[in-house]
Amino acid sequence: MKTKLKFLLIDDDHVFNFLHSKHIEKLEIDHDVTCFESPTKAFWYLNNLSVDSLPDIIFLDINMPELNGFELLQKVIQEREEIMNNLNIFIVTSSLNPTDYEESKKYDSIKGYYNKPIDSEKLMTTVNWLLNKDLEKSI
Repeated sequence: MKTKLKFLLIDDDHVFNFLHSKHIEKLEIDHDVTCFESPTKAFWYLNNLSVDSLPDIIFLDINMPELNGFELLQKVIQEREEIMNNLNIFIVTSSLNPTDYEESKKYDSIKGYYNKPIDSEKLMTTVNWLLNKDLEKSI
């Protein structure tokens, strides 16, 4: 079982990164939060991590400049396809476009789709899902 959960927040809006970080702090779990407002910088960060250093949970926005969330995932697949099965990505978006939701279902590493902002209940559900998933692996 993990002793410290690693979160990666990728959203071009610093207000949402700040808000979601504060919600994570309120969970009173041992954690690290890394935030990127630039999807390009987030890609380089992921591209340089070892498999053992990958974040436990990634909250990814869809509509961002430079690269949208799906373009970022395609870039990761092109460069580091071997890590995709180790990623637990949760889309966090203000998009109401149903095609975005349908697109998200094409990726096995996308485990959930949330509308902004993430509230404490959704965050706790996400963390519990991860902890239960890890518990099942250790049995």
